[in-house]
Amino acid sequence: MSNFLDCETFNAVIKSAPLVSIDLCLVFEGEILLGKRNNEPLRDQWFTPGGRIQKNESWQAALRRIALSELGLCVEDVSTFELMGVWDHFYKNSYLDQEMSTHYVNLPHFTRLELKPKLLMDEQHRELAWFNLGSVASDELFNIHMRNYARCLIDKVEKYVIN
Repeated sequence: MSNFLDCETFNAVIKSAPLVSIDLCLVFEGEILLGKRNNEPLRDQWFTPGGRIQKNESWQAALRRIALSELGLCVEDVSTFELMGVWDHFYKNSYLDQEMSTHYVNLPHFTRLELKPKLLMDEQHRELAWFNLGSVASDELFNIHMRNYARCLIDKVEKYVIN
């Protein structure tokens, strides 16, 4: 069972500790799914769907919850996702405060889709769209973390195509 924090407690956590999160890197035919964010950090920027792991929630349960709540996707088998590593994301602002920094220890997970799924958008995104991995990797309009994900994923997609 997960525990969602009230704003005051969450603010104290952001101020005092890193947050552990999962990003979902869904790839279909060389394109990655991104959402235009409504929330800080990264408001108005294109980024992968993702979210925090809650207290007493396994990473597998968090991955399933995030996929369902942010995209309407039911993930039955988390083994279809591959961990891309452990990444630090540092931001100068936070979800709750423009003046307080946020540190995420991020566990991005990648899956290569055989079919383009029907998606349901949540309140955290104003738009969902598919972008060419090469374009994301090289376009400075995308956040550095997103460009780094795309570069990593290009290697993984090529591995799948070659094998």
